[in-house]
Amino acid sequence: MSSIYANQPFQLLATPTYQLPNGEKPNEFVNGATHMALAHNLMIRAMNAIYLQAPHISPEQEKPFLNFAELWCRVVEHHHRTEEEIFFPMLEEMSGDKDVMKENSKQHEAFQSGLAQFTSYVRQCLKHEEKFNSEEIVRSLDSFAATLQQHLSDEIPTLLALERFGAKMNGFHAKFAAEVEKTQQELGVLAGAVFVIATHDVEFEGGIHTDFPPIPSAITWGLKNLAWWAHSDWWQFAPCDRQGKMRPLKT
Repeated sequence: MSSIYANQPFQLLATPTYQLPNGEKPNEFVNGATHMALAHNLMIRAMNAIYLQAPHISPEQEKPFLNFAELWCRVVEHHHRTEEEIFFPMLEEMSGDKDVMKENSKQHEAFQSGLAQFTSYVRQCLKHEEKFNSEEIVRSLDSFAATLQQHLSDEIPTLLALERFGAKMNGFHAKFAAEVEKTQQELGVLAGAVFVIATHDVEFEGGIHTDFPPIPSAITWGLKNLAWWAHSDWWQFAPCDRQGKMRPLKT
């Protein structure tokens, strides 16, 4: 039986940088949209890993698997809360257009209920208030995952289109990155930061994104070689290994 990886069933996003004509250098808007696409792919890979591995989880694997799934819920919740409270308002102010992210914001409502129900079920299982049922995991994800993936995809061309506002948008990517860094502590180093390592494929699109996430190499080393082991039982279900390479899922 051939190996299965977390690049399906929900499609990963091609980055704007990868789609540039040969020799063309990315501008700020391409860079910003590319980093957002890579961040979105972290969530899509993890979602695929949860979806595909759920039917194959043994009783002794249930707790670490559920912890990995619960962390994914927190990552998605954090990402979209940061967009609603920081990123979208910032873009509205810089562009002078209060509706610039209106459609993307509306899309949050389309999957929020399904995500909340999935999160509640996972947390109830961890508290032993519900019994783990792989069919329920898959059914619940099926209720909103395609909508979530579509939202993550649709946001990229919206960011590229910010170029139409010209100089007013100068520095938007750096400003957002600075604000996100302030909120990262909510997820913690041992969970949220390592999640990025465990879900970013360094070989994606021919390995042109090895500098993602944009953090010092010494910190990356610490995440891979020290922080990783705090929850190593969770990361057995992650789509990537400690070196950021895609690995076969437990199917």
